[in-house]
Amino acid sequence: MRRSCLPLCILTISHVVILFVSTKYTVDAFSLIRRDIIHNGNGAIQSKSFQPNTNISITSSRRQSQIIEQRTKLFSSSTPDDEINDTIEPYIGPIGSLADMEGGVAIGNLALHVLAGPSLVAPGLGLFLSIYDDFDGDDGGAVEEIIIPRGTPLCGYARGYFSDEQDGDKSVGFLFGENSADGTAVFYEKQLMTLGDALWSVYEDQQSQKRQQQEEEEGAEEEEEGRGLLFGHKVEMNADTREMIITPDEEFLSRIFIPDTDDESSKFAATSLGIYANDLAYDPDSTKQQYFANSEQNNVLQLAWRLAKDETSDMLVPTWPVVMTRKDVRLLNSVPMEVGLQYGFNYWDAVVKEGVSKYI
Repeated sequence: MRRSCLPLCILTISHVVILFVSTKYTVDAFSLIRRDIIHNGNGAIQSKSFQPNTNISITSSRRQSQIIEQRTKLFSSSTPDDEINDTIEPYIGPIGSLADMEGGVAIGNLALHVLAGPSLVAPGLGLFLSIYDDFDGDDGGAVEEIIIPRGTPLCGYARGYFSDEQDGDKSVGFLFGENSADGTAVFYEKQLMTLGDALWSVYEDQQSQKRQQQEEEEGAEEEEEGRGLLFGHKVEMNADTREMIITPDEEFLSRIFIPDTDDESSKFAATSLGIYANDLAYDPDSTKQQYFANSEQNNVLQLAWRLAKDETSDMLVPTWPVVMTRKDVRLLNSVPMEVGLQYGFNYWDAVVKEGVSKYI
């Protein structure tokens, strides 16, 4: 047996058009997450499928190969042709120790653990993934392999607030460019869609309400097309051609999302684990081109904004960033492997030139 989901979309956030195979991917950003917090004061994992094993904190390539070779059974749901996709290379990342993991969540639907523990590439904590073996099938088989489709939400980045000043090195900018309507993925009303689709949905709702208001109040003042659609941005729309141009509102400054890291009770909650993801592509000697090539290979995660419609203004507003897979990820590891999130070349360039990072 094996578990995988249908590939839903091909997407990257940075200047690449998203090609959706299905019209929309209906999913609650956290509905897949079983909110069991896996944590105890001694740092040991308490889980049906995991027992601390001091012999597994090994990073040699020989040991990595042994781990993969031991995987013989597959656990995934059917794909269209019911064949395993062997073209997806198994993910191999820095290997951590189960005993060192400090907390995390289990996503039962994906047979996946999302964990936080000491990073192997940077100071502090990192984000780790491993197989969560909690399958009680008739044959008693173990979960040996999972395939996580691109666009699958794994956890929230963090809860927080918006400010006009950056605070810390984990801030995230809420900023969209002119051509981002069809090239940026967002979560809106429990669906993964383009930013443009989300804006058209809100626009059409606004137009319907305006027509109703004009019928009730003759001579109601006409409003500018696309006005007040997106928090911190100006949106120009043409309803006839379905063209859309998004530009930042230069008079609006409070667009920097500052994670709230003071709440200890949510430190390892499903809404907050993403903040521990480090960038696995950075090399101080890399050029911009080399950085993005490294990121394409090493970073399997990306951020997507979760949007909601403000009840007062009817505009789209951000709630928090969501961490999702940026490509199909094939896991064969029952020990935690660190996974990465692209911060961007400008982030690291600012660190080198200015001594401080810019927001992600």
